[in-house]
Amino acid sequence: MSNRAESEGLTEDLQKKIGYSFEDKDLLNEALTHSSYANETGLPSHNERLEFLGDAVLELTVSEHLYHKYSEITEGQLTRIRSQIVCERKLYEWALMVGIQGVIKLGRSLIKKGPTVAVTANAAESLFGAVFLDGGYVSALSLAKSYVEFHETVLSPDRVDTKTMLQETLQAMGKGVPYYKTIERSGPDHSLSFKVQVTIGDVVLAEAWGKTIKDAEFNAAKIALEKSVQP
Repeated sequence: MSNRAESEGLTEDLQKKIGYSFEDKDLLNEALTHSSYANETGLPSHNERLEFLGDAVLELTVSEHLYHKYSEITEGQLTRIRSQIVCERKLYEWALMVGIQGVIKLGRSLIKKGPTVAVTANAAESLFGAVFLDGGYVSALSLAKSYVEFHETVLSPDRVDTKTMLQETLQAMGKGVPYYKTIERSGPDHSLSFKVQVTIGDVVLAEAWGKTIKDAEFNAAKIALEKSVQP
């Protein structure tokens, strides 16, 4: 298989993984072209402009998705979740999953060491910009949804840290710090489940089960947040 055919096969795989097929393949190629490659080959464009656009598209579409998904939490809490997901490291992890790193076009000076975390994350942002230009806002929003879902499935539950969010909410209301207590265990020793109660003072905010005490605490905090922590 020629290098060109192999590259085209990889970009087809990339489109399948992101669930979007480009009408304008030039936009896709531009999103995957680093400035070092463009400078060496004389190409008129590379992905820095698309990265600029994609940065804004990613933040807006992820924000809208989170706004609808977490309808009961505050602006500050939404900002906290977004900052955990929209960052260089998370862009890099997603880029590896969809196969961006293997199709970035680099100049000779960079090929030996391969795409860095920053170069790969920037290409991921560029891809968001390219999808927006090629397919419009709805297509970009669909990509943002799958981006968020990817991180929610691979991250531990405390990455969307409901315990911290609950504590910050309560403290902002002048209510102090929540207290977690394991109140029940169920099941055989090799498959225990735990029930945790979260309280503030003498008030029970929520109770929840989990496979571990930690999971039960996060689940209880989430329920308390969904109740909007009524005074």
